[in-house]
Amino acid sequence: MCEVKPADAIIEGINLLESGDARGARTVLEAYTSNHRDNPDGFFYLGDALAEDGHIDKAIVAYREGLAIAPDDTDALTTLGDLLFESGQHEAAIASYTRVRELEPGDMDVLVSIGLVYSSLDRGDEAIACFRQALESDPRNVFAWNALGDALYGGDDVQGAVDAYRKGVEIDPDDPAAHFNLGELYYDMDELEEAEQECCQAVRLDPCFSMAYLTLGSICMDQERLEDAVRYFQRYLEYEKSPSASEMVAEVKAVIEGLKEELKG
Repeated sequence: MCEVKPADAIIEGINLLESGDARGARTVLEAYTSNHRDNPDGFFYLGDALAEDGHIDKAIVAYREGLAIAPDDTDALTTLGDLLFESGQHEAAIASYTRVRELEPGDMDVLVSIGLVYSSLDRGDEAIACFRQALESDPRNVFAWNALGDALYGGDDVQGAVDAYRKGVEIDPDDPAAHFNLGELYYDMDELEEAEQECCQAVRLDPCFSMAYLTLGSICMDQERLEDAVRYFQRYLEYEKSPSASEMVAEVKAVIEGLKEELKG
């Protein structure tokens, strides 16, 4: 039997991860990193596998081990910030993103990420300042326009939010998130026809966009289109794989059962 080279082990782990086998990827990459502790990429890919498998805290540890070897890897610092943010370690997330800003001042996406942390802390003015600063440097940054729309809507500036989301769609009509954000806003405004159009466009562009199916199901329920609601909710369950969505998944399953009973008459 041919001995598997270290690089081949990483490639195997990446392929397993991309195929949806996060646990298999984790096994391969844990074995690799235990014997090759000088390669930061092994730890970074292990972190990705751990995160995909629902082990955010362990993923953070893996990324930190990799960054101890390659402390200025901006992609890894950004991902670490994302993981810290997801785990609720807001100040640590800001510190990681800020380090990226120091290394790459022109990276406006990471400035938007800092703003998103501020938004989660209800520091809306600081968040909006980050988003506007990013847009001053990169007016076509759809990520920033979408984030600005969220923040403005959270601050009850509905028209400002609509304008921001529409700007994102105008810049990149093929961005499913931009259409979804606009659709969500229309749904909250009880403009159901417009909401459905935007969410349908989101799933046309990205058939795996789980949250868009969730909103479409809710729209159909509001319109008493129960069969359509069941269909969309089932698509949500098909594509929603995030461990953090477990409560919503359970709720949607219960809603589907209720709708099926109602359809039986």
